[in-house]
Amino acid sequence: MTDVSDFIHDQNRYERELAESMGWDFVEDQSKGSAYDFITPDGTKIEVKFDWDSIKTGNHYLEFAQSSDGGKNWIPSGFTLSADDAELWVVINNDWMRVFTINSLKQLITKNRSRLKITTTRAGVNFNRPNQFSKAYLIPYKILDEYATEKKPSPIKRSFTQ
Repeated sequence: MTDVSDFIHDQNRYERELAESMGWDFVEDQSKGSAYDFITPDGTKIEVKFDWDSIKTGNHYLEFAQSSDGGKNWIPSGFTLSADDAELWVVINNDWMRVFTINSLKQLITKNRSRLKITTTRAGVNFNRPNQFSKAYLIPYKILDEYATEKKPSPIKRSFTQ
């Protein structure tokens, strides 16, 4: 990938592939701050995170805030937005697809908040603009898997030769 448009195109391809494989409707024309990516035939709203690097780290990056001014001011993003609108949170890497209810992740955070590491992205990650960062809980899969309603082999595979 060479720039942000390539990254967005790549992610969009994975989202469409997932929608087709799962029988979900992909939410078209999402804007910044959208709280879910898919709607199931029964109307369930799902936010999906392709967390490719989690295979190497053993953690899910559960984003909850963003800053565009170098970290002086933070606005809600990621899970914070989805917590009010989506019913399910799905995490996918090349190995596994994990499904969580939003409420189970809220319980995980409440119960484990003191044990969870909070981290901030490095500059330039996923083509962030200068001074654009995100904050997240790093949640070890050892803890996360206790809250999953479903864990199955990933229906989507990413080629790492890009």
